[in-house]
Amino acid sequence: MTSTGRSTLDRRTVLASIGAGSLAALAGCTGDDDGDEDDESPVEPEAVDVDESATWLTTTVTDELTGDEFTIGDFDQPVVVHRFTIGCAVCHSQHYEFDEFTTATSADVEIVDLTIDPHVSSDDLRSYADEDGFEWRFGVSSEAMTRSLVSDFGREMNSSSASPIVVVCPNGETYRVGKIVDATELESVIEDVC
Repeated sequence: MTSTGRSTLDRRTVLASIGAGSLAALAGCTGDDDGDEDDESPVEPEAVDVDESATWLTTTVTDELTGDEFTIGDFDQPVVVHRFTIGCAVCHSQHYEFDEFTTATSADVEIVDLTIDPHVSSDDLRSYADEDGFEWRFGVSSEAMTRSLVSDFGREMNSSSASPIVVVCPNGETYRVGKIVDATELESVIEDVC
């Protein structure tokens, strides 16, 4: 039981049984403070000025699914960077949207999921991705990489419930995008900005 007298298990059961949009709203993670529940505005990416030598762009990351090493700044196609933790329901909802996106689109886009938990093991990340058949890049963000992301995009980059997304275009332009971006919206954002 929590200090409010409600069972954590009951809340989790309820949250697990509803859709992603409702999940985010019940979890208090939508960020919609204006109370207008009918506001279904399209995703508006926010341009962010990022130095091409930023640590998060130049740090070598290991793809824990394949063992390959890469840097986010070295890709020749758009890169979607998502910060997450394994136990985050909002993050998991976003992963399902990424899965739909990779299945439905012919666009050449890299998806890089970086856990904010520096203590998660390679085996844990592989098991997590394998369980649902997620086949994009999963890595662990170093402390220096995390500090750099927070410096460029704010503290939400270190909050799994924020489930933040960044789009990096091949020309170096970088955009912050809201959380739980569905597959169609993500494709539209990438087409519009990259």
